[in-house]
Amino acid sequence: MPGKEVQELLRKGKSYATRTKFKDALFYYNKALALEPGYPESLVLRASVYIDTGKYPEALADCDRALSRDSNYADAWSKKALIMFYLERFEDAIQASTRATTLNGNDVSAWYIKGVCLDEMGRSDEAQEAYGKSLELEIILDIQAESKKVRER
Repeated sequence: MPGKEVQELLRKGKSYATRTKFKDALFYYNKALALEPGYPESLVLRASVYIDTGKYPEALADCDRALSRDSNYADAWSKKALIMFYLERFEDAIQASTRATTLNGNDVSAWYIKGVCLDEMGRSDEAQEAYGKSLELEIILDIQAESKKVRER
């Protein structure tokens, strides 16, 4: 578990990333990594910004570094799948998304990426399965979010 200062830096970085202020988000993620180098969550958050800004080699390096620290970090596998998709390395994307969904069966985006890549490779039956799982999870998560709102009223 990271220290309070790192947690606060990551919270600030996320806030900027959500508002697409990527330069500011990187500033806070880099600061967090300076305090705790190699902390997987910091690396994956920074990788997300690199993905959003088209810096795929940097994003891949961060994901690989996070996975070298924690090979069971589902979010790192999911981000890696997305990078592999953007690089049109579909087989690698399928492997990464499969690993992500094995670790976190509720990862909607990993299921979807897997479906897209399978489609790209002409494996449409398998793709439909992955798309179906993605859609099913999205519906379930939407229902859960809606019932949470109702309970909070």
